[in-house]
Order: sequence, then C-alpha cells, then structure tokens
Amino acid sequence: MGGAENMLVEQVRFMNKKLFDLCIVTILPNQSTNIFHKIPQEVKFIQFHFSSLFDLKELYKLWAFLRKEKIYAVVTSLFDANLLVRVAAILAKVPVILSSEVNVYEHKKRWQIIADKILARFTKKILVSSNDVLEFTSRQESIPKSRFTLNFNAIRLKLGEIKQERNKVLSKYVLPQEQIYIATAGSLTPQKGQIYLIDAVYQMKNEGVSGFKVLIFGKGMLKEELVSQVEKLGLTEEVRFMDIAPIEDIMAISDIFTLPSLWEGLSIALLEAMDAHCPIVATRVSGTNEALEDEKSALLVTPGVSSELAVAFKRMLDDGDLRKRLALNAKKRVEKFSIEKNVRVIENLILQSYAR
Repeated sequence: MGGAENMLVEQVRFMNKKLFDLCIVTILPNQSTNIFHKIPQEVKFIQFHFSSLFDLKELYKLWAFLRKEKIYAVVTSLFDANLLVRVAAILAKVPVILSSEVNVYEHKKRWQIIADKILARFTKKILVSSNDVLEFTSRQESIPKSRFTLNFNAIRLKLGEIKQERNKVLSKYVLPQEQIYIATAGSLTPQKGQIYLIDAVYQMKNEGVSGFKVLIFGKGMLKEELVSQVEKLGLTEEVRFMDIAPIEDIMAISDIFTLPSLWEGLSIALLEAMDAHCPIVATRVSGTNEALEDEKSALLVTPGVSSELAVAFKRMLDDGDLRKRLALNAKKRVEKFSIEKNVRVIENLILQSYAR
C-alpha cells in the first residue's frame, strides 16, 4: 500500500463514527494493495471494477450505489477516483463533494486539466496537502485559490519508540548491527530520485567513506535499471534492495532516512521518519520544505544533485550529535501533521454544509 492508501485507512479510523456512517469505495480491485484487512470492521468496503475511465457500465453502478445509499458526502483522492467518483456524485446529486490533490503533477495532460477545472465548479472544496500544491494546482488549472482548503497529509503518531526494535529488526533481515543504515522508502520511479541516491553512494565510496549501507525499500518500474546501475558502479556491498516492508521495520532500522525525490506533495514516509526520531536528508521540494527546516530538523539539498546528497550523508555519518539534534527537532515538528488534525478539517467541511 502506498502513502495515499495508508492515510485513507487512518482517516476512517479516526473519523467520528457517532456522526458519520462511513464507507470506503475503490474503483479498481485491491488485490495488490491488500487494503481490505486494514479497514475497521464497522466501515463498509465496496469495490467497483472499472476497466477504463470510459467504463459506462461501472459508472452507472457507482451512480446507482450513491443514489441507493443516499450518500451525503464523498471525499476523493488521486486522479482516477477524483474524476469518476465526482462525475457519479454530481449525477447522483450528492450534496457535498470534496476532492484531494496530494502532489505537484507537472505532467497532467491537457484533457485532465480541463476535466479537473470543470469538476471543480461542482466541488465544495479541493483539499491540498501543502501550500506549494495549492499554488501549483491553482495556477496549472486556473482555479481560484478560494476553491482550495489546506489539509496537510498526516499520519497516526505511533512510531516514537520504534528505535528500540532496531536490533530485532536487523536480525529479521540478517543485517549486521554495527553498520549505519541509510534507508529510503517509496516506489521505484523517476520521481523518487533513487538514481541520484546511488550516484551519491558511488561518490562516497570513491572518497573512502565506509561503515554504512543503503537500504532501498519499494517496488516499481525502475527496479531493473537501478539494480543495473548498482552493479555497473560496483556498489553491491553498499546498496541493498529490500522490496516492500512494514513501515515499522523500515523506521526501526533507518539510522538515517533519506527522501531524494525530484518532486513531492507531502510524503507520508517522510512524516513517519520524523515521528520515528530518524535524522533526515531530503531534497528541497514541495511539502518537504513545509515539514522540515534545513540545518534545524533535517539536511535539505537540491533535487537531482548527487554531490549535495553525498556531502549531507558524510556530515551525518561523521557527527552523531548532529543526527540526534535533527531527529529531536523533526519529532517536535511532526505534531503539526497528526491524523486527528487532518480528519477534523474534513469533518468540519461536511458538518458546515449539513448545518445550512
């Protein structure tokens, strides 16, 4: 499951069940994300099976479901759901429609921008994960800023003591305890910048830096390319691909957490690293700039510049006091991004409409 799916599960956990009868609707089968087992038992879970964005049969089923259940409000996330569920909700005359923009999508196609702009007219508010996402989306789609509400991506603050499990988790993955582990977690895609992380490791090795290992957690389209890069650069001892793992395991063994992304909204993995007392090296991108302060709660570098990553890692490896100070300050800042605060924004928008 990705960050958006995990946040959805946490949102339904914390919404007021006395005020709201909740239902999670997916437009695609969820065998790969395995979302079902994480949903609270009292929350309904309905799966639709859209074969494409133009599957009118499934769109009719979705419309009929919204009408039959007398749904008062829908909250959508990610483009396909934002499009299909909003269309069905408009046709079903659902009173409150909220959609979400969680990232800076620079490569939206023209028709997607037009669709979003049209649907925005029928949307009570567009929830955005950061101020940068608000500014970018408003400008990209020519939507007035008044149509947006800032609602930071958020997590359940539960990882504060996870470092106590470090040695146990290292044993689980057959990793020696004496090394310092630099970990990253995310889809293996161009956005996440793992190629620059690997280049940084190559620079560090050439400069004689040792005593560390990089762990790359995740799956994705670049897996073979990244593995080939590691092999060609002779980094098979320094870099290990870890596939997908529980977030608790990742944070327990992240002596340094890094997010070398080229762009972001506000990374859930980053917030979890802050909660877990991880010292962080990240890039200066949307969302991250709002969550962390350079030199105070993280070391922030220019996106796509491997040499800056290498310098930041060397500073971290050489200075245990720096790691402790940055981790402590990041932990303090993460309180701003609690799931409870996120949920209150959604609940208040729905209740305001209901009271009218």
